[in-house]
Amino acid sequence: MKKILCIGSVTTDIIVSPADSIPSPGTMSSVKTVTTHVGGCASNAAIDLAKLGAYPILCCKVGKDNFGSFVVETAKAAGVDVGGVTKDPSVSTTASVVCVNSSGERSMLYNPGSTSAFFAKDIPEQCFADSDIVFVAGALILTAFDGSPCADFLRRAQQAGKYTVMDTAFDLDGIWLPKVKESIQSLDLFMPSYEEAAKISGETEISKIADTFFALGAKNIIIKLGKDGAYICEQNGSRYILPTYASVKPVDTTGAGDSFCAGFLCGLSLGWDYRECGRFANAVGTHCVMEIGASTGIKSISETLQFMEEHPLL
Repeated sequence: MKKILCIGSVTTDIIVSPADSIPSPGTMSSVKTVTTHVGGCASNAAIDLAKLGAYPILCCKVGKDNFGSFVVETAKAAGVDVGGVTKDPSVSTTASVVCVNSSGERSMLYNPGSTSAFFAKDIPEQCFADSDIVFVAGALILTAFDGSPCADFLRRAQQAGKYTVMDTAFDLDGIWLPKVKESIQSLDLFMPSYEEAAKISGETEISKIADTFFALGAKNIIIKLGKDGAYICEQNGSRYILPTYASVKPVDTTGAGDSFCAGFLCGLSLGWDYRECGRFANAVGTHCVMEIGASTGIKSISETLQFMEEHPLL
């Protein structure tokens, strides 16, 4: 099984549920649960991969604070190699307050913190050398890494024979394409969500979105469609939508996209083809939304495959 270097965003998520509205100033309302979890695209994917049974290396930046210690200890306990985590006393660990409504959908209050202060120099050479797949997770919110630094790194990774992958987050600055344009040409796989892909490409029709990314140089493209599954476009010209388990009512969608990425990367690390990887990724994403927290519901590879056998999709 290949090793996967997960680079990028990390947070501590304080998840409040159910939160269907924000109390007006000077008032208070009760909620059923308030829990603390590791979040962020890179850390979510790394923890999910470890719980599946893959070999992730986490590379991100945290502060020298309680949230940072929580991130490192939680990832380590899940089986993640945390040798690429930098602790910086000059920044606070990125944190989010995640409000989950009664339908399981979420909204977030986000403090950029350490994620915005992650630099290319924070990637240890040993972690880079040890990895086979390089996954940049949370592009568009990696303030110090987005743009040319990320593009240069991905170019070097491809030249070193590594498989390069990128996922995106919601661009709080509203800049979108200029932050990732240079990087896309050095990607073996680009897999944003539909909402982010539409913003980046300036298109709304899914095939035109994919055409835009191919024209920018991506070799393969996946557009995550949430409850509708994933649109997969392979380098060989194949394009298809893989449905997901729409009958499963989500409890919390936090980390669903990251878990899809983890499932797909896990499949790649095992040498599966794109269709197998996509089916597995949908099942991993489904397990994610069954529980509160980005990684709480993730099961092992064998348990996930058993779920797929017991819940076949056309």
